[in-house]
Amino acid sequence: MVFLLARTADAPDLQRRFFEEWSDIDDLTGHYVGVFSPHPRELQVSLRHPEGAGGSQGSLYVSGVRAIGDRSRIYRSSRQSPCAVRMGTAPDPAARREPEAVGLANEVLAADLPEHQRALTLTVSAMQRFFGIPGALVPCAVIACLEERRVFAVALDEHTHVYDLLKRIMTRIERVVPAVDEQDAELVAQLAARYRHRSTLGRLRDSALSVREEWETHLRRLGDELSTLAARLPEDAGDLSRWLAGRLAQPRPIAGHEWGRVQDLLHALRGSGAPRTLPRRIRRTLARLNGGYPATSCALTRLAAAEAEKEAIEVRIGRAKRQLDELGRDLRLGDSVVGAAQELGLEQAQEPGLLTPRRLDWPLTVLARPQPFEIGRRRERT
Repeated sequence: MVFLLARTADAPDLQRRFFEEWSDIDDLTGHYVGVFSPHPRELQVSLRHPEGAGGSQGSLYVSGVRAIGDRSRIYRSSRQSPCAVRMGTAPDPAARREPEAVGLANEVLAADLPEHQRALTLTVSAMQRFFGIPGALVPCAVIACLEERRVFAVALDEHTHVYDLLKRIMTRIERVVPAVDEQDAELVAQLAARYRHRSTLGRLRDSALSVREEWETHLRRLGDELSTLAARLPEDAGDLSRWLAGRLAQPRPIAGHEWGRVQDLLHALRGSGAPRTLPRRIRRTLARLNGGYPATSCALTRLAAAEAEKEAIEVRIGRAKRQLDELGRDLRLGDSVVGAAQELGLEQAQEPGLLTPRRLDWPLTVLARPQPFEIGRRRERT
């Protein structure tokens, strides 16, 4: 995440070129480096219709400025995870009382150049306080490396522009970007698959629940019929009928030693005045019970396959995230920032003189031009 701290009076050419090269910067950095600047106008953003709030046709609205990515990922990620990006761990009591910030990711400027310059100038002091940047370092670019949880303040001047700095950084990380692109596409595909699968899984769970309920109702009705019939049967046959009614309330397979009692009951039912279909229904019910029903039903087998696919999707999502984390570390963005700054003749300041207190509690490294110094020469005595 890149922030320019520059007032018009201090660095007019630097500030002007930053906005004139906005589209070039957007194309250069892509999804991996987010360059932020305050919007010059008040935004009225509707969460239901985010496209209707000003900006160009390519505008992307980010609730809380929490995520960067393509249109669907920005909007969905910011809505579902409002704290996806948070610099620092110290709680900010005032933040709860402030209205939620809104980000506008746009490949072209949303207003005229003077409006953008004025808006940026008016926020420099606030950004200084947040990051702890001393006034002597302004103008500068502040670069927050989210993977490494480190921040760099890179001094700029009228001859060193934001685009130049970012191009040097991107050149150093471009070897890893194709692999990041590939894994990012895989993660997006698996997240989309998870989203689609949820509705399918919901329908299958409803179908499976209906099958279970129907089976339980069938067993209960058959048991009630056997209990009612037991009163009209001879004593031995009535006992067997009541036993099977109670056994059906425990829907587990009939054991081998129980089949003799079942056969005795079926024999007793012949000529007993019981419904002629009852023996056949008992045989079919017990056959399905011992066959593993309802687990063997189409509804439950489809549900089991869908549950397995759900687990597989989660495994693939986890793998893609881990690989992205590894690639994020392999980017070594902090080293790239330092290397780019050194190419521009900057060095790490040993005593940066950061402002305190500051809202950001990540380590902050200042990269600036070395300060000239004089060596006093001892006057020689003659």
